[in-house]
Amino acid sequence: MKKIWLYVCVVCVILGEMSALPLHKIEGKCVKPKKFNKNQKQVILKAFKYGAKDGFGYTMAAIAWKESCAGEYRVNFTDPSAGIYHAHIPGIIKKYKQKDSAFMRNMVGELLMRDDEFASQTALEELGYWHKVRKGNWYEVIKSYNKGFSWEKDKERDKMAQAYFEDVAKRVKELQTYIPKISSSASRLAKKDYALEFLNNATQSVLSENNAMIKDSVASYRQKHKNTKSKEEQKFIILEE
Repeated sequence: MKKIWLYVCVVCVILGEMSALPLHKIEGKCVKPKKFNKNQKQVILKAFKYGAKDGFGYTMAAIAWKESCAGEYRVNFTDPSAGIYHAHIPGIIKKYKQKDSAFMRNMVGELLMRDDEFASQTALEELGYWHKVRKGNWYEVIKSYNKGFSWEKDKERDKMAQAYFEDVAKRVKELQTYIPKISSSASRLAKKDYALEFLNNATQSVLSENNAMIKDSVASYRQKHKNTKSKEEQKFIILEE
């Protein structure tokens, strides 16, 4: 009887330790830029500067804010994805022609989380590819960055890609005010920014289900910049979710 009681006590202690997981230390939510901590500010500026020279400064900063809350949450085991832009790990492995294994996924995930330079390079290459395929149509670039070609053929994925675009566009608008405030020198790097160029041309705002976004002007913009499919589309590995 004493042995049974001792066993029960040990189990209780173990369960007690398990229940003491310090989840209270993880907020699980993302704050607005005005509440960014020092590290988040650095991540946002790093993302902005990396993309600015190629016209994707505000785009990369917005994606970094959306995907990882500016570096606060660098991994998503569901996708799986990692890094400040949450790059799709299996897609990265395939792109670099490596064997997809549990070990390789762990290694690539670790690399994306530790090396912001590599994560930024990967994100910029992906955006650059879609910019070429979509003939400079930023609206379609962002939807494709999120869902590849699939949003054109599937209504559900199109809905998800549209929501992703609207969220990124909203964040770009907020960062357009925020970044010059924390670094006027950095903001001047964006002499030509595809996101601002598109959003500045899209003037008529309407209220969608979740966001106030520019739908009529988006439709008009798409019509003006209607593109044909490129025969080279399938030659690139798409890093979609």
